[in-house]
Amino acid sequence: MDLVTPDIGLLFWMTTCFIILLVLMKRFAWGPILTALNAREEGIQAALDQAEEAQKQISEATSKVVQILEEGKKEKEKLIREAQIELSEYKKEQQNKINTQIDAQLKSAKDEIAQQKRAAIGELKNSVAELSIEIAEKILKKELENPNQHNSLIMESVEDLEIQ
Repeated sequence: MDLVTPDIGLLFWMTTCFIILLVLMKRFAWGPILTALNAREEGIQAALDQAEEAQKQISEATSKVVQILEEGKKEKEKLIREAQIELSEYKKEQQNKINTQIDAQLKSAKDEIAQQKRAAIGELKNSVAELSIEIAEKILKKELENPNQHNSLIMESVEDLEIQ
């Protein structure tokens, strides 16, 4: 049992070594270890602060993106409405131009038809007048073969002139 019970000298040297070890550890090891632990704690805290700040920035960026998307949708709808209005106005304008051209062509065609009709009527009148003159000539030739009839026709014509 000698090995189990420590001697006073052994206890003294063990205690002395332990105290020297504590002083050396405090002086050379604990300071740097505590400094490193403090630095790590500060680094972790800074990283947490940066992460929180980044999360705020991401939240702000997300809200800005949502806002920009909404504005983009509104702008798109506005552009579509404007394009539809312009398209309908363009269609109306083109329809009006087409109607104007059609009216002008119809008027031109009607004028041409009326002119051709007048020309045809004029030609018809001339033809009828020529035929009437020819018929009248033939009738007069037959009827005027007699001089008495010739004199009576002249007298009737003169009387008709005086009446009018």
